[in-house]
Amino acid sequence: MAVPAHDERDFAFAKQYGLPIREVISAGAGAGAPESEATEHPQLEAAYVGPGRMVRSGPYSGTPNEVGKRTIASAAEKTGVGAPAVTYRLRDWLISRQRYWGTPIPVVYCDTDGIVPVPEDQLPVVLPRDVQFTGRGGSPLAKIDAFVNTTCPTCGGPAKRETDTMDTFVDSSWYVYRYPDPKFDGLFMNVDVAKKWLPVRRYTGGIEHAILHLLYARFVCKALRDLGYLWFDEPFLHLRNQGTIVFKSRKMSKSRGNVVAPDEYVARYGADTLRLFIMFMGPWTEGNDWDGSGIEGTWRFLNRVWGLGLSEPAPSGGRDAEIDGAVQRTIKKVTEDLEAYHFNTAIAAMMELSTALFHASGPSRDDGVQALVLLLAPFAPHLAEELWARMRHGQSAALQAWPKWIEALTQDATKELAIQVNGKIKGRITVAADASEEAVKAQACEAIKGELAGKTIAKLVVVPGRLVNIVVK
Repeated sequence: MAVPAHDERDFAFAKQYGLPIREVISAGAGAGAPESEATEHPQLEAAYVGPGRMVRSGPYSGTPNEVGKRTIASAAEKTGVGAPAVTYRLRDWLISRQRYWGTPIPVVYCDTDGIVPVPEDQLPVVLPRDVQFTGRGGSPLAKIDAFVNTTCPTCGGPAKRETDTMDTFVDSSWYVYRYPDPKFDGLFMNVDVAKKWLPVRRYTGGIEHAILHLLYARFVCKALRDLGYLWFDEPFLHLRNQGTIVFKSRKMSKSRGNVVAPDEYVARYGADTLRLFIMFMGPWTEGNDWDGSGIEGTWRFLNRVWGLGLSEPAPSGGRDAEIDGAVQRTIKKVTEDLEAYHFNTAIAAMMELSTALFHASGPSRDDGVQALVLLLAPFAPHLAEELWARMRHGQSAALQAWPKWIEALTQDATKELAIQVNGKIKGRITVAADASEEAVKAQACEAIKGELAGKTIAKLVVVPGRLVNIVVK
């Protein structure tokens, strides 16, 4: 940086070799301080890297350093000796790997024509199957003569194939464009189909992908955009990173392993139970510490749902408004929580509904069980599909329309309000959800008439949905 007073590495270098250290930003004056406080320090004990005012800087002395950066860059541009610029810390992407697994680099080497690309009508270059993995270093492909030795596409003479393969990040940087129509062979992407699907609305993955995979994917997207192939600027519109599951301070990940083997849990409780339990452990974006003791509760919940699904339909009769309301509130809660990735609270809502349905009867209960199975399908797909079939429905549960809620039925029929007298809770009342304010006041006063006896009410306020506040003298 060549500014030893304001760069820690330069400061250490200058100290070691006895070089002069010239202060040009005053550590004694903040950016908002008056110019008179821009003190020049005869000696610095350490590099100063914070804000301040410029000193020993000719006509720029007294200027806040952040302002000075722009002012000096502008002056340099006007005089033709420099210009402001943004420097990205990017380096060339070395895509070659000395290994078998990866996309072959379609290049051959010819003594006559040099480096020659493989013609398009000879693509793709296919990896051989008879490869020996010795672990001795170098690409295993280099030892397969039948793969290495080929002919030059230009002169027809002998040539050798490139034996390095591409970094797998090359594949993951553009594979999203193949997903809409993976069998299309006209171009790298079927534009007509892709316009219905791209750009990706939401991308989920680990935070460790942010620097490599996602950076490369953005680079490829912008390059394809500049070439006129894409109609958007960003490959992914929203990014969600999942949290990390930790067991005894060890992170569970693809590279470090599961730490806790899932096999024993799957064998004992089933894959759906384990899947549901992991989602129920805590917020998806935050992760949690693994504690397998809680899986029993998840297993009991799924057993309850299984029992509800296999029970005989209730005889026809009147509807239960309380159960209908509980079902509608659960549909709304699970739908909104799924959208927000709040899987744990969505599962909690379904657990609560299963308990209510267990004690219910009639058509409201039957409709509620059907809705519960469909809501559970994304969380416990195996159980949901089996139940849906046994409940004598037609197509797969995954092919059914997602349940919709009726907003009017999501409102509670009654509400519980606290009664507060001079700042202290003195009782509670349950009132109709549509009760008038005057009716609530009357009911509250009747409920604590003993507390109000012989006192004058100075103030009575109803806070909707929460409490009745009474001030007495």
